[in-house]
Amino acid sequence: MTRSGFAGFGILFTALIMTLPADADTETSSVPPVEEPKPLPRIAIVIDDLGHHQDHFAYADLELPVTLAIMPFTPKAEALAQRATAHGHEVMIHMPMQPEHHDRQQQGQLDRFDTKAQFIATLSAAFSRLPQAQGLNNHQGSRLTAEQQPMQWLMQELESRQLYFLDSRTTTATVAETLALKAGLPAVRRHVFLDNEPTAEAILLEWHRLITLAEQQGFAVAIGHPYPATLEFLQKKLPQLTAQGSVQLVYLSELLPRAN
Repeated sequence: MTRSGFAGFGILFTALIMTLPADADTETSSVPPVEEPKPLPRIAIVIDDLGHHQDHFAYADLELPVTLAIMPFTPKAEALAQRATAHGHEVMIHMPMQPEHHDRQQQGQLDRFDTKAQFIATLSAAFSRLPQAQGLNNHQGSRLTAEQQPMQWLMQELESRQLYFLDSRTTTATVAETLALKAGLPAVRRHVFLDNEPTAEAILLEWHRLITLAEQQGFAVAIGHPYPATLEFLQKKLPQLTAQGSVQLVYLSELLPRAN
């Protein structure tokens, strides 16, 4: 073949190479990456003040993941905790604590008049009544949760039992959550009271406020109480609202990192 023939063949070969399809890596690199779905905001609902009445067992029968905060020294406390656990629900101790403007020492309540031994004895009695409990929150306590020393005693006891703490925030002066976190406990605060006004309309408004908070911070905690309007909301309205898929209902412990 002549030199000019070789040159022509080279030009033809180059043209053929240029018309071949790009390899698979080149093709796939032009496809935009698939975005992972954004996780749903998570909401935990805690029902306080349980254990006084037989009709409180309706909360243990709920099919939604609702955390039951049971007062340890009430007549139905132990049976209700057993029923809740049998139905797969999470139980916590709703521990009576001294409120503001209440300076009389009271049996079964943690208060600022307790010695450390008295304080721990009352807590130990509560733990023995509700061994199913995974955590504890305060019932009332607007005075006691603002006191450093008793809150340090409380967190030491919870840490020794590997329990979590929920600050019900019955006062803005509370130091409980801060001391719990300082002690290395899994801890969180209440963000919304669902039923300060126990009507269907008011509860729905608080629910929407709760969703807004959960969307902003990724999670939120609500506390409700055993009012007829609250139970009806949980039984009828809430399943419809959560079926829309805008939030994920979880037990309170699912919001809390566990210490190693």
